[in-house]
Amino acid sequence: MNHIYIVADKAYDTEPIRKCINEELKAFDQIPLKNRAKKGQYRLKSPTIFRNKIYTKRNNIESIFSTIKRKFNGTNHSRSTQLSNKETKLKNTIYNIYRTTQIN
Repeated sequence: MNHIYIVADKAYDTEPIRKCINEELKAFDQIPLKNRAKKGQYRLKSPTIFRNKIYTKRNNIESIFSTIKRKFNGTNHSRSTQLSNKETKLKNTIYNIYRTTQIN
């Protein structure tokens, strides 16, 4: 059985974010706890489901984001959120095409 994990850094360690990941996305959060986390249903059970092996893969994702920003300009020039999301998806698609041509 495959599990879905959402990986993020400590800045995203809030109860509403963890609740959304667990309840709405039906995934497991892999977010390290902030040092002062003392309450919250999902935050308190986090240490039992946190997998460091999965969390370390976050570095690969951050490297890809860095490459996309360097090659295709990290600034979105769209004024609306909807167009900004489309621009980001387009850059990701272009990056995938770029990588495919580099590998072959």
